[in-house]
Amino acid sequence: MSNHSLKKSSNNRPYVISIAGLDPTAGAGLLSDLKCFEAHRVYGFGVCSALTIQTDTTFLKNDWLETEQVIAQLAPLLEKFPIQAVKIGLIKNLETLSAVCEYLNSFDPKIKIVLDPILKASAGYNFHEWNPELDIFKSVLKRLYLITPNYLEMQALKGSEEIDQVCRSWSEDCAVLLKGGHHPSSPGTDYFFHKKEALEFKSGTTAVSQKHGSGCVLSSAITAQLALGNSLPKSCLLGKQYIEQFLNSNTSLLGYHNL
Repeated sequence: MSNHSLKKSSNNRPYVISIAGLDPTAGAGLLSDLKCFEAHRVYGFGVCSALTIQTDTTFLKNDWLETEQVIAQLAPLLEKFPIQAVKIGLIKNLETLSAVCEYLNSFDPKIKIVLDPILKASAGYNFHEWNPELDIFKSVLKRLYLITPNYLEMQALKGSEEIDQVCRSWSEDCAVLLKGGHHPSSPGTDYFFHKKEALEFKSGTTAVSQKHGSGCVLSSAITAQLALGNSLPKSCLLGKQYIEQFLNSNTSLLGYHNL
């Protein structure tokens, strides 16, 4: 019997990994993702990609981990456990992102990779200015299962094209969930694109209390739902329902995880 088979028989929860920054508040990034995974009853592993100094309202400093450091953390987990899905959040640059995605794909092409493209901290700190016209960005899209930009991130990534056009173009390589939290005309409505399929997920609540790290929570909730065996559209819908519950868990910027 293989090591993976032994692990499946001894733990009935699927295994997932978050590759993300360490936020000391646990409102976003690695610690938040692990809380979200636990609430969804999947077993979450954490791979650190950056060390941040921040609160829920202020971002002071960020120290990146290099590509080889991220992969070194990944390697023993992939060797020992049957990983179903991986969520990637904050990461140094496109070169590191590409190398990590290639490593995951080469180890097991069935692993579902969900990318939350964090370009800017909610407190205003700029991490990246990715150029979607670069070949390396296009190659990353081909390795992903889902990408979850918000409206402001898509504005930064779309270039001169219309946002819907870019989403449909990207969705030929990987599914796109355009988050609607910052959408000027339809706030709260998320738009899902996958090849010829386009869906709207409307808000189930009339008001929300904003939270630090809400984008991280949504993408990790979707990752958990995928690992639990749900389809991609259903995982996005269930993730949206979870994030709305999270946003309204209290009135502070730091939410509570509970399913």
